[in-house]
Amino acid sequence: MNALVRLIAFDFRLYLRDWLTIFWMLIYPVLMLVIFGSMFGNQPGELEGTRYIDSYIPALCAMNVITVSVFTLSINMITQRESGILRRYRVSPIRSAAVLLSHSIQGIFLVLAGAVEIIIVASLLWDIHFSVSSMLLLFACLLFGCLSFFCLGFALSGLAKTPAAASGLAMIVFFPSLFLSGISMPLDILPAFMQKLSQWLPMTYFVDLARGVWLGEPISSFGTELAVMIGFAIVCWALAFFLFKWEK
Repeated sequence: MNALVRLIAFDFRLYLRDWLTIFWMLIYPVLMLVIFGSMFGNQPGELEGTRYIDSYIPALCAMNVITVSVFTLSINMITQRESGILRRYRVSPIRSAAVLLSHSIQGIFLVLAGAVEIIIVASLLWDIHFSVSSMLLLFACLLFGCLSFFCLGFALSGLAKTPAAASGLAMIVFFPSLFLSGISMPLDILPAFMQKLSQWLPMTYFVDLARGVWLGEPISSFGTELAVMIGFAIVCWALAFFLFKWEK
């Protein structure tokens, strides 16, 4: 247990020293919020009585989950592998599960910190209304999303040999998820074939779940979304452990 605590503390310091991580998690989402919110914030939302900004807040929080997964976690894992840090762990009592757990905890911290920041900035710039229960359900949904999507980043880190290769794989995953899952724009304005393609993306179901609980819909009405995410998590966690590498 002491070794795990020291590992988590060590990784925490490494993450905070990475200015790219700080930018992507704490600056980029706010820029997206201000830009898209300024353009469409007060326009009618998909649900009656809501505005675009009401739906965009949970979608942006969901975007942070996949950003941390495919960019932050994946590249930091490869960086530690290239620098020999993981090789040194191998000769210690630390096991691969502890390494993945430590990185997951860093990722969860970044996701929740980003979500709090998004809600605060949105509250200051737009007159948004939300209940405490909706906010707590959104945070619970984000934690569930972390469980489902972080394993994807770990699996990508096992496939890629360098941070540059990992960045390429991350972009292949990230941009379709960004534009075809309903984060940036409503799916019903997309061409029919893109709408069908979006149904194959786990991110679409995650965004629907996050948006639904934030807007007050009962979580029991999202059985399909929960089932898809659980199945996705099982497959990707199996891949993450199978592809885990201590050395280059």
